[in-house]
Amino acid sequence: MSASTYKDEAGNLVVPCLIDGKPVIQPSARNIPVYVAAEERVLHHGQSATPELAARAIASAGEAFKTFKRTPVDERYHMLLKAADILETKVEEGANRQSAETSATKTFSLFNAKQLPKICREIAGAMKTTLVGEITPTLTGNHQMVFKEPVGAVLLIMPWNGALALPCRGISAALAAGCTVVLKASELCPWTHYHLVETFLEAGFPPGSVNMIMSERTEAPAVTEAIISHPSLAKIEFIGSAPVGKQIGVVAAKYLKPVIMELGDQSPLIVLDDADLEKAARDAIAGCVACHGQLCFGTERIIVQRGVKDKFYELLRAALANAPPMGAAVTKFYAERAKGWVDEAVQKGAEFLAGKSEWTGPASFTPSVLINLPKDCYLYDNEGFCPTMFVVEVDTDEEATLEANSREGGLSASVYTTNWERGLNMSKSLDFGNVQINLQTNQVEAAGPVTGWKASGYGSGFGRYSIEEFIHLKTVAFGPTSSNQLSNSQQ
Repeated sequence: MSASTYKDEAGNLVVPCLIDGKPVIQPSARNIPVYVAAEERVLHHGQSATPELAARAIASAGEAFKTFKRTPVDERYHMLLKAADILETKVEEGANRQSAETSATKTFSLFNAKQLPKICREIAGAMKTTLVGEITPTLTGNHQMVFKEPVGAVLLIMPWNGALALPCRGISAALAAGCTVVLKASELCPWTHYHLVETFLEAGFPPGSVNMIMSERTEAPAVTEAIISHPSLAKIEFIGSAPVGKQIGVVAAKYLKPVIMELGDQSPLIVLDDADLEKAARDAIAGCVACHGQLCFGTERIIVQRGVKDKFYELLRAALANAPPMGAAVTKFYAERAKGWVDEAVQKGAEFLAGKSEWTGPASFTPSVLINLPKDCYLYDNEGFCPTMFVVEVDTDEEATLEANSREGGLSASVYTTNWERGLNMSKSLDFGNVQINLQTNQVEAAGPVTGWKASGYGSGFGRYSIEEFIHLKTVAFGPTSSNQLSNSQQ
């Protein structure tokens, strides 16, 4: 496959953990099969790290930080630009890896792979202004300087659904700030995550500055705690589900380690009565089915004003009939679980406005839109992570806002209207970190920020906002060198 794999004693291709710039060779008993869910076959294997190996990884990052933090900003800037150049030549390779491991469509993976150079360059471009310190006034007339310094070695726990863009964002920002990294790769796409790690090392970042481990799911709690509890670890970034985020938050609090989190949501798309209904319908379907509905920004709830619902429903059915290819779920288990939630909703009284719930492959099922969703079904309050969304009808803008804000999450919401002032006014009342007007709920810009509100996490990502998450402030105050130099306020 590539230099990023090796063959174990049984002849299996294995994606290794990587510590201090070198791949780790472990007994084949530690291997995890990585499946192509759409084809029900094993693609290759990853390694399941032990807690001891995880501790080695963070120790390596901690040791590397001692010297890397003193690397001139300009040097880190040029290494990031080199990483961007390398990623630009490897767009096809990155896309192929993501599609192979996650069953995403090639179109989706190519789009993501093409964003990586932009992410690196945006963060590199933001470095020199984001890392500027200050000289602040004092009450005594002395001098006080504020430095922005890297927090230290950080743990990035990254998901499989944004397998290229999200780790690229985290690694780039941490390195830009002067931090070193342990990437806890997803066991579902280690080959894709390894692609990024080897690229940053190829760009000149030193051994130990970017390390990678992975673990079998049942061993993940012990492996993760081994890193969080290590004295070298300074901060954690987690992107994933809210239930896992809560578990990580508990462990982080136990050791007083700060955390950035980007968690899930039931991203609503609001259709006002003056909206371009055709565009709203088309964008709603596209936002729902992308990556088989497995995006934290994916559209799962439509809120439509009753005055235009009949016309909108007609356009929604037409848009679903022409929905773009959506790939398959990342695992058969995830597909079965999600389809079970759809079937439960229908059994309890929900109706199909468009589409149906039928298997189309070993890990994929037909997209659909539901109406009359009962409040006691799972999908009503929770993220479905599947190509199914439901509609809620309202009369007024105020009712639309109340419905949008009624769930625990607050990651992304969209408002469709031909009156920008109306859309902007509504955005001020929406409890979401990201509000789009006439754009899909999964709209993200490399300059950022992406911010989760409420139960969707805390902290921001992309551009300078990512860098700021990995720096802390140091105040250095200067007093006079002798009592003869005391100012009047000090006497």
